[in-house]
Amino acid sequence: MWSLAGAFLLFAGFGVYVYYTGTSTLLMQAEAFAFRRMTVPQLAEQGTFQFFYATNRRTDDPASPWEERFASERGDGLSFGRFDTRIEPSLGIGMLLNPSDWFLNEEIKLLDVAALEREQFVERLRKQVSASPNQSLLLVVHGFRERFPSALRKTAFLAHVLDINTPVLVFDWPGDQGSSLWGYRRAKGVARASGTELAALLQFIDEEIRPERLWMVANSMGAQVVVDAFHVLYRDQDFAGSGRKIENVMLTAPDVNHEEFNRQFKQEIAGLAENVTVYVSSNDRALLASRLINRGLRLGESTLDPANPGQVQQTVQLSELLEPGDDSLVLVDVTPVNRTRNFHNFSLETPEFFDDLFLRIINKDMPESRELYFLETPAGVRYFVLTRGR
Repeated sequence: MWSLAGAFLLFAGFGVYVYYTGTSTLLMQAEAFAFRRMTVPQLAEQGTFQFFYATNRRTDDPASPWEERFASERGDGLSFGRFDTRIEPSLGIGMLLNPSDWFLNEEIKLLDVAALEREQFVERLRKQVSASPNQSLLLVVHGFRERFPSALRKTAFLAHVLDINTPVLVFDWPGDQGSSLWGYRRAKGVARASGTELAALLQFIDEEIRPERLWMVANSMGAQVVVDAFHVLYRDQDFAGSGRKIENVMLTAPDVNHEEFNRQFKQEIAGLAENVTVYVSSNDRALLASRLINRGLRLGESTLDPANPGQVQQTVQLSELLEPGDDSLVLVDVTPVNRTRNFHNFSLETPEFFDDLFLRIINKDMPESRELYFLETPAGVRYFVLTRGR
């Protein structure tokens, strides 16, 4: 009698659990698959996608497992490949994301990472570009301490959350130089040197892939790679004189010297890009440490508190990057929505940021959003602020 009752209660409890959990999970999966824009990179199996990589890392042993294939040093040129990824539909944006969760529970799983010869790479990537609604390509550059496997997974995460129907390519550079002060300084040198290979990749994309719309997103020290790449391309008469421009360049929490950007890089990027958006924050602890190390204000820093006159002065200083009436270079302050652990990873964890980034990528003109407000300096420069909405 006891055994039967126990079995019944266990069965009943299990049935209730399956009904509640299973139904919610199935509904979430159905919604994720039914309401997805990103179909061009999708493979035959639901939830699997093919993305691409180009890296300037030195290849140690082409026959070794892909996790161990690339070193933490620059190689002689570019290597190309693709990575097939399984993304669980349960992965999404809450009010606060913890990237370590989806690294640990494998909601993003790399199924197959394979090198491609140059011709194969061109054929596969161009096929996706041609199939995309905008004939577009999204190019991603990550920052300091990023290893090859984590760069691929973060790229898949960004593609999944943005959900733009476009092929996605990551330029992976050896930013994993260690977490110490010396490691940071080594990484900074590698970032500047890697601008040469990113410039070569951009030329390659322009000549071989030929997307109608090219978008770039670079985070933290990855922005240093980008501005140095533009420094190279700006001096290339064939590229700079071609008249073609990258449609959107978006720098998130850029670890780049503010004064150097204003003096040199701003003009170079403006000459090669139609639109540049710089996402900044006043509470970014990583950039505060970088400012102390580099003895200079970082491009990704801002100060938003109008109650403090000294901080207003820093805001005006930052707005000097802009020209009145010129919307080609835009500053967006994410301080009010930056709720991340070290206030540096808002590009991975902040829903409002992803919404704004999505609008800026797909719209050629300045997007409008309920969460986006602007401050105007006495010189007539608009400085945008991303808020939590109402």
